[in-house]
Amino acid sequence: MTKLGIACRSCGSTDVEMFLDLGDQPHCNRLIPPALAGQREPYYPLRVGFCRACTLVQIDHTIPKESMFTDYPYVSGTTKTLVAHFKETAERLTATYGLKPGELVVDIGSNDGSWLAQYQPLGLRVLGIDPAANVVELALKRGVPTWARFFNETTAEEIVAKEGKASLVTAAGVFFHLEELHSVIKGVKKLLTDDGVFVVQAIYLGGMLENLAFDQVYHEHLVYYTLRSIEALFAQHGLEVFEAGVVDIHGGSLEIHVAPKGKRPVGKSVIAMREDEAAKKFGEFETYEAFANNVWKLRDELVALLKRYKGEGKSVYAYGAPAKGATLVNSFGIGPELVQQATEKNPMKVGYMMPGSRIPIIAEGEKRPDAYLVLAWNFLSEFIAKEQAYFADGGEFIVPVPKLQVIGKDALKDQAAS
Repeated sequence: MTKLGIACRSCGSTDVEMFLDLGDQPHCNRLIPPALAGQREPYYPLRVGFCRACTLVQIDHTIPKESMFTDYPYVSGTTKTLVAHFKETAERLTATYGLKPGELVVDIGSNDGSWLAQYQPLGLRVLGIDPAANVVELALKRGVPTWARFFNETTAEEIVAKEGKASLVTAAGVFFHLEELHSVIKGVKKLLTDDGVFVVQAIYLGGMLENLAFDQVYHEHLVYYTLRSIEALFAQHGLEVFEAGVVDIHGGSLEIHVAPKGKRPVGKSVIAMREDEAAKKFGEFETYEAFANNVWKLRDELVALLKRYKGEGKSVYAYGAPAKGATLVNSFGIGPELVQQATEKNPMKVGYMMPGSRIPIIAEGEKRPDAYLVLAWNFLSEFIAKEQAYFADGGEFIVPVPKLQVIGKDALKDQAAS
């Protein structure tokens, strides 16, 4: 057993046991311009541990948030799947909590405003908070009021002073990024109206375990939640999860609804998820040891498959260059000798190279390989629907997660018949 040598980010215990060591890696979103190809960027430990006191899973090394998030290449509006998800969620939450025109919705880590834009036609006031000036500019251009800063207790006080309290505060795809974790929660508590609700959507550790989604581990993701561990975190601040579930986005995301303790009755969904997690042993260290063993089995199988393609003279590109993809290729030692290029829809990434691996990123549709390694596997259904002609011409998808599989013309026929 190896201790990580840190205090738990939630409860402060030093009983944090390492179960997965992905080695030293560069920051996943720090793309490399060709002019710097010969220089080695900074590398940092990427080790994952389990707190035996509160069960929170977390990494031990923190890259300062200012160096990761003030200029950010990820844009929420790139995929139709995510935009449709935000629209559905905005309409559902507005109806569930009876939000009235003029009430304030604040989104933490609001990116290009894709989620908040869905509330505006419903007559709600919106305010985004995001530290990345480049994506804040995109939000402002689309008419979504956004402040370029990090959210914490001080920011919350400024919002209350200038805009009033919020009936709904949201955080999608950001709550595991938070270096100032406890300050953020204190800020949310101050920002909410008396009957306000905080809704979090975060990568669900249960889904990571079941899908072998180890590639969702990277330096931006400091913590990985089960319902049990996130309830323990909120309880320290007098807050309570009263609804919980898993939504079908990013390979399965935990959605929780939070209010001051005792303000709202704890629903059956929370009780059911607690029982499910206990049955699946998400609170036991041995579950995470088994997960790590399966990661290394996947490495051996995937690298062997890519070497076979290379031996047969077949070209393989990456389909997308997401942050999770950097974790996968760097953890498994995959570079341009096995995956020659990565194709991207996001123009902010084109012309750069993936960090560490130095796989060049080209514009989507520029060239077609014999097979794609699908790194953005969480949008697989959208990609399959989009690439019917490619499959008909003999192209293939190599999908590493949740299980290694090759999807081609024959596989699509099998799917249609099933």
